[in-house]
Amino acid sequence: MRRTEPETEVTGPTVDEELPYVEDLLSDSDILSRMTLINQEMKRFLDEHRGDPPILYDAAHHLLLAGGKRLRSLVALLCCEAVGGQIEEVLPFAVAMELLQTASLIHDDILDEDLVRRGTETAHKKFGAKIAVLAGDLLIAQAVQLIGEKATPELLSHLGRGGIRMCEGEAEDFLLSSDRPETFSRQRYLSMVELKTATFIKESARIGALVGRATEEQKEVLSKFGEMLGFAFQIRDDILDVVASQQIAGKSVQSDLRMRRCNYPVVHALEVSSEAERKRCIEALNQGDLECVNELIEETQAVHHATELAKTYIERAKTAVDGWGFQNEELLYKIADFVLQRIH
Repeated sequence: MRRTEPETEVTGPTVDEELPYVEDLLSDSDILSRMTLINQEMKRFLDEHRGDPPILYDAAHHLLLAGGKRLRSLVALLCCEAVGGQIEEVLPFAVAMELLQTASLIHDDILDEDLVRRGTETAHKKFGAKIAVLAGDLLIAQAVQLIGEKATPELLSHLGRGGIRMCEGEAEDFLLSSDRPETFSRQRYLSMVELKTATFIKESARIGALVGRATEEQKEVLSKFGEMLGFAFQIRDDILDVVASQQIAGKSVQSDLRMRRCNYPVVHALEVSSEAERKRCIEALNQGDLECVNELIEETQAVHHATELAKTYIERAKTAVDGWGFQNEELLYKIADFVLQRIH
């Protein structure tokens, strides 16, 4: 499906400081209590499902135990709660989502040659690429085992669909490269994000709603909420890749530029520039000259434009759930604000 960009009027400063950063999710007691439940259930699962050789399990669990935003699992849990479902029933699926997500991160770090993730060494840096590949595979297998014990065919289908789309999106992201400058377009970028990020979060929301025994209308509304979060999350991720320091982000920064990958601020900067400027910066990008691209991003107010676009998606997410009488509407809004204003 082709995805079009929401209309947004972009004016004002080029820096990201215009957004007041919300406090970390851990500072909110309601969110913290739910994240703690997810972490406890995940730790219990990991402790009960270790095998040999130990290094394989150490590598697989390395990033899981390093922390993380737990966005997908939190979305599933909150969407289950929103329709009156029980947290205990959705926790196994929340853990499975974290296993699948972390597997994708391990493999993604290998592809991008990144050295830092979640404030620690990437799995391939610490344990070697071969073990890291197997560790990612192990997490996928463990997720299948976990959901196979709990899921209905419908739930399994939605989780699988999210994983499939994520892999398709990762492959599309890999193919959008400055080696093929014609692929650097907003349309191609948003289509890639729909697959890579938005669909998995959308399916996480739908799974939570299904476990909570939502009506068909509620499922659609919460799925829309998750999908819009997904677009905003990826755009914000791209912004942080450009402007954040590694110490704040807790992972390698400017990796998109280093790997000549499609990144929204870069795409916007190139699309609004003259053909000559676009060609000059594409050549610089191919030669590893990031200064040229960073200057163009600043000159074209690309970070501000990306921030405004992310705001548009967050407003759509909030509008989707507004007025439905969900039991935890305030927490859904908090998650949405965190996606937009996070600094890591």
